Amino acid sequence: MFETIVKPILEIGYTPYTLKITESQGYAGDFVKTQDLSMYTSIVSVSGDGLLHEVLNGLLARPDWPSLRNIALGVVPTGTGNGLAKTLDCIWPEQAAVAIVRAQSRPIDIMSATMASGVIEYGFLSLTWGLLGDVDIESERMRWAGSARLDLYATLRLMNLRYYGGRLHYLPAAVTADDSDNDEEQSEGEMEAKFKAETLARKDAAVHESTHSSATNLGQSNNQGADMAWGLPAPNYSSPLVRQSPKPLPDALTPVIQPAVTLHPTLTAGIQLPVKPGSLSSRWRTIEGPFAQIIATNVPWLSADFLACQRARISDGAIDIVYSGDVSMWNILPYMAASTKGTHMNTEGVTHVRARAFILEPTGLRTTSRNKS
Repeated sequence: MFETIVKPILEIGYTPYTLKITESQGYAGDFVKTQDLSMYTSIVSVSGDGLLHEVLNGLLARPDWPSLRNIALGVVPTGTGNGLAKTLDCIWPEQAAVAIVRAQSRPIDIMSATMASGVIEYGFLSLTWGLLGDVDIESERMRWAGSARLDLYATLRLMNLRYYGGRLHYLPAAVTADDSDNDEEQSEGEMEAKFKAETLARKDAAVHESTHSSATNLGQSNNQGADMAWGLPAPNYSSPLVRQSPKPLPDALTPVIQPAVTLHPTLTAGIQLPVKPGSLSSRWRTIEGPFAQIIATNVPWLSADFLACQRARISDGAIDIVYSGDVSMWNILPYMAASTKGTHMNTEGVTHVRARAFILEPTGLRTTSRNKS
């Protein structure tokens, strides 16, 4: 894929690069963690979401990570799921390669997950527990089937659905000061109408912004000042694909946010596990299991053909949690099968809430029986 698609586009765009071929699992993370990155303006993985996850964790494991925040991360989708590329509307490798040459970028939230052992993992996509987690991990033995492995194994798991004991605590995210603390306090119809109205208004704003941005760019003779602001050399060449400074793509659905100044989890700091009744503040909500699945996502698309949560935004400062409790496969099947139609969030047995932070406490129970005993 690199030799046939990516390399020719980089050469057409006169984009210098250093090629590293991973040799084993964890190689990319170790490389990014230990190498001098001062000469690079971006790190791109030609892979699926997993390798970029390694790169991200390697980068944030460095003590000097704040000085490297201007390094853009990119992906040319060649993996099984390609959820981030789908979310960015760059699902074709050619699209992604051109966007990389043009240095187009967008801000994105990063989630941190602190395990019971104290190990911290960072992610840009999602954290899944139950059905989707089982499908993702256990279908590894079916990689010979390509992207179809997820659909095939999901069918097998739905036919023998598992339930996991546990508790979900979450801190609701209020969209504005006038909004309620979580979506559960609004009817599904009210939520849907509000979401559609906001989407239309933001799309109109995005079109206006895009038109204004295009007119401005056409009037510029060069982008030297912008390049200097990002610490990049001014371009001294011309090509069909002119490299421009990293800049957000025009999309009013992705608000501008301040970059992180700390990697320490502040919203859950000081909370002791297991969580004792009454130890959390009144804003926290608790949901008792068992659960068929829990999806905590930062992006709408978890793969190229699975829209996990159409309301998720990649840089809104919130985590979208979709969960199913003690339900049958017939409740979850519409969610899995109709996701791309955008109507699956209305199905019985699938609940959506927005949170700033959450705590998941598994009890260790795993069963295929819905019997309460």
